[in-house]
Amino acid sequence: MTSHSAKLKSPHRVRITAILIGVLMMPIHSYWISRIEAIVYKGGGGSTSSLIWTSVYNMVVLLIIFRLIRYFWPRLTLQRSELLAIFSMCNIAACVAGHDLIQILVPLITYPQWYASPENEWARILLPYLPSGITVEDKSALLRYFVGESTLYNKLHLLAWQGPFLCWSLFIALLLCVSLALNVIVAKQWTSTDRLSYPVIHLPYQLSAPNRQFFSDRLVWIGLAASGSILSVNYLNRIFPQVPQIPISIDLKHYFTESPWNAIGWTPFNVIFNYIGLGFFVPLDILFSCWFFLLIFKFQQILGKIVGFQGMPNFPYSYEQSSGGYLAVGLIALWLTRKHLKWVGKILLGGNESRIYRMAVLTVIIGLTSLTLFSRYLGISAWVGISFFLIYYLIQVAIGRMRAEIGTPLHDLHFGGPSTIMMNAFGSRRFTHTTLVGLAQLWSIDRAYRSNAHPHQLETLKIVDRIEAKPIDFIRAMIVACLLAGPMALWSMLHHSYEVGIQNAAPVNLYFGRETWTRFQSWATYASETDLAAISFTGFGFLATLGLMLGRLRFIWWPFHPLGYAISGSWQMNWGWGSFFIVWLLKIIILKTSGIQGFRRATGFFLGLLMGQIFVGGTWTMLGIGFNLW
Repeated sequence: MTSHSAKLKSPHRVRITAILIGVLMMPIHSYWISRIEAIVYKGGGGSTSSLIWTSVYNMVVLLIIFRLIRYFWPRLTLQRSELLAIFSMCNIAACVAGHDLIQILVPLITYPQWYASPENEWARILLPYLPSGITVEDKSALLRYFVGESTLYNKLHLLAWQGPFLCWSLFIALLLCVSLALNVIVAKQWTSTDRLSYPVIHLPYQLSAPNRQFFSDRLVWIGLAASGSILSVNYLNRIFPQVPQIPISIDLKHYFTESPWNAIGWTPFNVIFNYIGLGFFVPLDILFSCWFFLLIFKFQQILGKIVGFQGMPNFPYSYEQSSGGYLAVGLIALWLTRKHLKWVGKILLGGNESRIYRMAVLTVIIGLTSLTLFSRYLGISAWVGISFFLIYYLIQVAIGRMRAEIGTPLHDLHFGGPSTIMMNAFGSRRFTHTTLVGLAQLWSIDRAYRSNAHPHQLETLKIVDRIEAKPIDFIRAMIVACLLAGPMALWSMLHHSYEVGIQNAAPVNLYFGRETWTRFQSWATYASETDLAAISFTGFGFLATLGLMLGRLRFIWWPFHPLGYAISGSWQMNWGWGSFFIVWLLKIIILKTSGIQGFRRATGFFLGLLMGQIFVGGTWTMLGIGFNLW
C-alpha cells in the first residue's frame, strides 16, 4: 500500500535533478534575455510580458528533448511537476535579467564615475556620497565596459566588480525572498478560498500535460500557423526588404492632425498575438475596461488642450492616476485577505501547518529589516527606507492580485513607484542629500514594474495547487532561483558589456544611466516643494479605483472594472490596447454566436496564436540575433 501510494505521488515531486537542470538553464536564459533586450534591443522585450516567451520556449525545448530521451532511458525523463518547476526558475531568472532590473542597475552603477565632469559637478555633489562597494570606482576598469573589445575575465575587471557584484546580488536575493514569503502567506486564500483564475498559467499547464491533448488539438495548430506565418513574413521582410510586409501596426495620431484632436499623441493600434492569446482568458469586463479607460486617458489629453492647462505640463497625470490605482488595488487585496491573515497570525505558534507560515513571516520580518539596513547603507534615512519598501511591496501585492484575478498581459506602472510618490508628496527639499543619492540607486527596482518576479512566484503556487503537488518542493526550487538569479543576471550583463561595449550596444543602456543621475541632479539642484497637482491626481486615481470597486460590488450591470482603470494609464497599455480591443470583440462574437461551448472550442485557437508568437517568433529572433541577420 505504501509503495503504491509513493508511485502515485512520485509524478508530483520535484527531484534534485530537476532543480539542477533549472540551475543550468538559468544562466543560459539570463544570457539570452540580456542579449536580446539590452545589447541588440530586439526580440519583443520578453521579460516585460506576463507570460515570458523565452521561458515558454525553453519549456517546449525541454519537453521535446526529454520525450526523445524517454524512448531510451525512461528513468531520466522529467515529470510534469519538474518541467513546471524549471519553468518557474527560468521565469525568476528572466525577471531579474530583464528590462526593469539588471538592465537598469548595471548602467546605473557605472554611469556616474565615467561621466562625472566639471559641468555636472558630480565630483562634488554625487561621488563623495556613493558608499564603497556599490559602484565601480576604478575608471580604468570601466574603459572596456564602455568601449568593448575585451573580456570580463581579467584580474582588473574582476577585482573592480567584486564589491558591487556581491552587494547587489545579496540585495536582489533579499528582495525576491521577501516577495516569495508574502506569496506563501496569501496563496492559500487567493487560490483555494477565493478561487482566482490565474489565466497566465493556462498555457504552461496545458503544455506540460502528460496526455499530449494540447498538441492533438487541430485548432492549436491553426492558430499557431496563423500567427507564425504572419510573423515569419514580417521577419523575412527585415532580412530581405523585397519581401512585402504584412501590416499589423498603425499609429492613429496620423489621422488626428488638427487641434485639439492631435493632443492624443502617439496612439498605436497593434496586433500583438501574445496579448490576444492571453487576453482570450481575461474576463470581458476587464478587456473592455482596459481599452475603454485608455481612450478615457486620451480624451483627458484632448480636454486638457481644449481647456488650456498650460500650467500643468503633465496633465492628465496618467502615471500618477495609475499609481494611485495600484495602491488602492493593493489595499483592497489585503482587505479581502484580512480574515486569512488573522488566521495565519493565530496558527503561528503551533501545528505542522504553521511551520511554513512561521518561516514565511520570519522571512518577511528579517528581509524587510535587512532591506531597510541596506537602504541605510546607501544613505537613505530610516523612515524613508521603511516607507519605500512598504509602498514597493504594496504595489507587488497589487500586481499579484491583478495577475491572479484577471491575468493581464502587462503591468508596467512607469514612474509611479515609491520614490516618485514620496517626492510628489513631500518635495525633494524635505529629504537629505544622502537620501536623494540613495533613492537614485534604487531606481532599478522603482522605474517600472514589468519584469517582476512576484506574480510569477504566486502563479507557481497556483500551479502547485492545480497539479496537486507538494508546495515545499516548488518553494525549494524558487528559493534556489531567488538566490542565484541576481549573480547570473549580473554575470550575463557584464559578459556582454565588456565584449560589445555599452557605447556600441543599444542606446537604452546609456539612457538608463543618464536618466537615473539627471533625475537625482534635478532633485538636488532644484529643491522642490510638494507637487500638489501630481499628488492630487494620485489621490484621484486611488479614490477612482475604490469607487469603481464599490460600483462593481453594488450593481450587477456595472461594466467598469477597477483593475482595468489602474493599468490603463501606462505606456505599455498605450502599446497594447488595440489587441485588447480585438480580443474583446472576438470574444463577444464567439459567446453571442456559439455560447460557452464555442468559447471552449476556440480556446485551442487562441493558445495557438500565443504559441505562434512565442515559438515561431522566438525562433526567428534567435536566428536573427545569432547570425546577425538584422
